[in-house]
Amino acid sequence: MRRLETDIIRRLRRRILSFYRREGRALPWRTTTDPYAITVSEFMLQQTQVERVVPKYEDWLARWASWSALAQSSRQHVLAAWSGLGYNRRAVNLHRLAGHVVSDYGGQLPDDESVLLELPGIGPYTARAILIFAYNQPVATVDTNVRRVLIHELGLDPEIGTADLWEIARQLVPPRRSRDWHNGLMDYSALRLPRRLTGVPPTSKQSVFVGSRRQIRGEIVRRLTRHRSIGLTSVARALGQSTDTVRSAAESLAVEGMVRITGQRVELIDGSDST
Repeated sequence: MRRLETDIIRRLRRRILSFYRREGRALPWRTTTDPYAITVSEFMLQQTQVERVVPKYEDWLARWASWSALAQSSRQHVLAAWSGLGYNRRAVNLHRLAGHVVSDYGGQLPDDESVLLELPGIGPYTARAILIFAYNQPVATVDTNVRRVLIHELGLDPEIGTADLWEIARQLVPPRRSRDWHNGLMDYSALRLPRRLTGVPPTSKQSVFVGSRRQIRGEIVRRLTRHRSIGLTSVARALGQSTDTVRSAAESLAVEGMVRITGQRVELIDGSDST
């Protein structure tokens, strides 16, 4: 495993932190260290552009300001508020997470990575991000943006393995400035090193949306935020798909505990029915 020289670490830290001090973006989730607000932002930012998240984030916190408030809401209302962000499973997991935090942890999100990883919707990146941005813990996390900066600035092989990259990221974290460091990396990537300038390829490519199962699933959920139940045939007709194709998409939602299918109709399962 490559060990970074002290001078390299010092120079990159200085560059990123100085950049962040001068040019860091003013984003609403950077004005708080509340674990709930930070978690909401992290769920929303997954695979979604910052510009789309900001108004949704602000509206969400105005409506549900705490784990308790969110846990008491219905799944239908949660999904309606989430509409436009895509990947509705994130909203369902956030709603489920609120229930667990309230019932199992007295309304306080744990600050232990191993515990966080057991909770709905929280994987390695999100767990570390919560520890960094809510608790300023000296840990590292790597997403597409951080990966691009580290590969470009350190001259790493774009094919570097995940474990090796995370270890390099760990070596770079300033012990008492983890929050500023990671915010700086995000902004440096967005403002100085967009993908078109670096040529660093992403680790995955988003599939085409129109005509995809993701579109069908999204349309089913969108309609269920307005109606108690919907017909498979009406969704198929609206999207120009076969009823069998729409049923298959609905069945995938049913497997995840989001909906119930009865004959040719689909209804939303409330959060209390599936936890």
